[in-house]
Amino acid sequence: MSLSIASVGDAVVLTIDRPEARNAIDLALAKKLAAALRLASQDPKARGVVLAAEGPVFLSGGDLKMLAAYAADGGDGREVLAMFDDLVAIEEIDLPVIAAVQGSVFGGGCELILLCDQVIAEEQTTFAFRHAKMGLSPAWGGLSRLVERVGPIEAARLLFSAETISAAEALRIGLVNEVVARGTARNTALARVGRIADNPRTTVAALKKTLRQVRELSRGEAMGAERAAFSERWGGADHREAMSAVAAKGQREKS
Repeated sequence: MSLSIASVGDAVVLTIDRPEARNAIDLALAKKLAAALRLASQDPKARGVVLAAEGPVFLSGGDLKMLAAYAADGGDGREVLAMFDDLVAIEEIDLPVIAAVQGSVFGGGCELILLCDQVIAEEQTTFAFRHAKMGLSPAWGGLSRLVERVGPIEAARLLFSAETISAAEALRIGLVNEVVARGTARNTALARVGRIADNPRTTVAALKKTLRQVRELSRGEAMGAERAAFSERWGGADHREAMSAVAAKGQREKS
């Protein structure tokens, strides 16, 4: 099972568990997440969603097997872009969504946490926007949201270098809300939901909706430009070279 669902106090806890793929996001997982999030928003007892994961990796981005298959078809990456229609449920539901990050986050995984309302990271976690190493730009709104979260200067540093940063650095630049001890992110996120539950659900929902509308107004045409940039890079020479390197590495590991 790639996604488990549990009710814990005031929260619905969604736990990603795809050890065979290092918790990568494929089309099936994106759809399961969207369905679970929308179901949680319909639960009158739920006051927030905690997004968690099992294993040493929180999210490793888009599933490489899926990406390789789409690239082999010679398309323009529209299937990858379309996955955002499911992932954006994180922003669109009326419940606050808090990411409880227990492991490394790469590429599209970083884009996913930018959709969350709050991010709690354990002290051993790391973050890397590795899109440039794949010859790509973000596909799921990560560029626009990263600028919103950390500002244009830090966004440029993370995107241009594809460097890995620590939880402490992520906190310093505003990528995450709080850094906690190993093994405590989930309980910290649950406690956050408990505090949110002290306020009227309809008011919190209205605040989340208005915050989203304000961000969308400030983005203007940014999202369209971002999607166009991804489509332009998809299937280009840098992307093909990166995918070939990934395939070669996979063959070496099998032999």
